[in-house]
Amino acid sequence: MKNYAIVLAAGQGKRMKVQLPKCAHLILKKPMAKYVIDAIDGCVDEKILVVDSNGKNIFEEIFASQVTYALQPSHLGTGDALRCALKNIKDLEGYSLILPGDVPLIDKQELINFMNFHGTSHADVSVLTIHMKDPSNYGRIIRENGQIVAIREKNEASKEELEINEVNTGIYCIKNSIINTLLPSDNNYTHLILPIIVENAYKSGLIVRTFSSNNEEFYYDVNDFYTLSIVENIIKIATNKKHLLNGVNIISPETVTISSEVTIEPGVTIYPNTFITGKSVIKSGAIIGPDSELHNAVIDEGATIRHSLIVDSAVGKETTVGPFAHLRNGTFVHDNCRIGNFVEIKNSRIGNGTKISHLTYLGDTDCGENVNWGCGCVTVNYDGKFKNKTTVGDNVFIGCNTNLIAPISIGNNVFIAAGSTITDDIPDEAFSIARTRQITKEDYARKYSYGKKKK
Repeated sequence: MKNYAIVLAAGQGKRMKVQLPKCAHLILKKPMAKYVIDAIDGCVDEKILVVDSNGKNIFEEIFASQVTYALQPSHLGTGDALRCALKNIKDLEGYSLILPGDVPLIDKQELINFMNFHGTSHADVSVLTIHMKDPSNYGRIIRENGQIVAIREKNEASKEELEINEVNTGIYCIKNSIINTLLPSDNNYTHLILPIIVENAYKSGLIVRTFSSNNEEFYYDVNDFYTLSIVENIIKIATNKKHLLNGVNIISPETVTISSEVTIEPGVTIYPNTFITGKSVIKSGAIIGPDSELHNAVIDEGATIRHSLIVDSAVGKETTVGPFAHLRNGTFVHDNCRIGNFVEIKNSRIGNGTKISHLTYLGDTDCGENVNWGCGCVTVNYDGKFKNKTTVGDNVFIGCNTNLIAPISIGNNVFIAAGSTITDDIPDEAFSIARTRQITKEDYARKYSYGKKKK
């Protein structure tokens, strides 16, 4: 017997007033539906099934091979979305967990508890409900003699029913063998909502149970950018609290944003206006910020990052980066390096003890240890068609305003004079100068007004 999870993510989110599907919108640089998928991951036997209306083009980059897909060609409601998923349900002896993709605060343990309840209560259909002080737009749970008989949407509820504060979270467990029988047998509908399965199950004499949760905050659904901002702030506050209690010194935490997947060791200091997202890892003794952004960055012990942007890159022990540096696309700066102001490094390896202090660009570069890059150096990696590699050995001195035209290889213990444009490889121990000889014409400036002597 196999159990499935079906995530309904085909909604367009019209209240967001943009073209991107609602469940693909980012919360702390992580797509909304990815929070839901990660909560489900490991809870079911088969791959999670995502129902979308974009031919998986939007979501395949987000989920990769973590999920499978079902297409809902037309936006005919959540009930129709479930129908579109049924062809992927192969084991009719099991059951399916069905939930929306717009509840990013959902908790894994809560889902496990709900699924265990469904199994032990021998229910045909289970509905996860909550009691809310302000039920707002949620569907009300309608009971007769304590038994759930229907779910009434707000626009269909009577005045008395609107007073009910037990509401539907949109999360269900249903036996696979009966799902199809609970949906209309024809396609003559313009909008089929999922709660219809509860009323149909009750009328058919099936066992319908409710699992009531006390954790209202888990079920805050996102419908517009205002509610998205509320959810994002909830995640931010909870995440910062966790790190603060774990020994991370966050200065002005209300200004610091850390996503839920980030790992930070005790002993790290984070200064104001800093963003750390993705699968970043910050090790003990590191100092991050102020005004820095890290995404999928690995920062080793004792490193300092100030006023800088680091994306998909790593920084070694006791290395300093910034102010106003940019590391990206798989850059690895090793230990005891200095990456200074207005330095950009892309797809490069920088060896131990190397100093790149000012106004320099290194792209597709393999740089050795103890190299000194002068101000204004460039590895010219793009020839208009291909990106080319620059290799620099150990203990090299590269003078200011030097251009290294890739592909090129610089040996060990090389000295390159300032202002050079290097087009050929340089062997070990060599001195290279590549610039025109200076010519000075004495008294020549007298011809120009700024060179004339005043009478």
